[in-house]
Amino acid sequence: MSGLFDFLAELPPYDDNETTIYRLNQRHRLIIDPFVPQIEGARVLDIAAHDGRWSYALAAAGAAEVVGVEARPELVARFDAFPKTDFKPRVRLTCGDLFADLEARGAAGERFDVVALYGIFYHVMDHFRLLSLIRALEPGLVIIDSEFIVLDNAMIQVLKEEVSNPLNAVTEVEGRSHTVVGVPSRKATDFMAEALNFEATWIDHDMILGEDRRGMHDYFRDGRKVRHVCALSPVDPD
Repeated sequence: MSGLFDFLAELPPYDDNETTIYRLNQRHRLIIDPFVPQIEGARVLDIAAHDGRWSYALAAAGAAEVVGVEARPELVARFDAFPKTDFKPRVRLTCGDLFADLEARGAAGERFDVVALYGIFYHVMDHFRLLSLIRALEPGLVIIDSEFIVLDNAMIQVLKEEVSNPLNAVTEVEGRSHTVVGVPSRKATDFMAEALNFEATWIDHDMILGEDRRGMHDYFRDGRKVRHVCALSPVDPD
């Protein structure tokens, strides 16, 4: 299968990991392709943008502007090596804490059409605060790609996470090697969405990916913690 992220085969640290590139192309089918009608022409906020790979993909999908926020400057710097295209200039990456950034944008009256939470929702503890700050930006769509607890309970499981891994959370306590994060259940996410006047729609990745599950085991694993894609849209007031 070929896809947008094939260019990463020429760039470190992806150049020696074919499975990671395949997985990114597979995830593109779940978290970009179904939402192209909403992304086209939109102003998009990509929270915890890593090296800008999803910001780049959102721009390629037709976004008019993509603002990516990432806490690790060394990751932001990697975006410079991405291929120059007609859509790359529509991406602007900034470095900073996601909560401080959201608070500042809300206070300034900024608005976004689409907000992407790709792989960050299970690396924070303040899920409801995060969604509340996003709600203040008045998006028409919030896309969440995250691990979730699939038990019937509305709960958040607290875990300890190593911060040296660039895919994990950062810590605000200097010198600490670990921080704590929370993995919300699907039901807890539904409750938070409802409290903020969002409607939650859970994407059927079986229907989209079919039998091709290479690199996507976490979306199909058996057990209490499974990766899912959830779309939040504001509910029109009665």
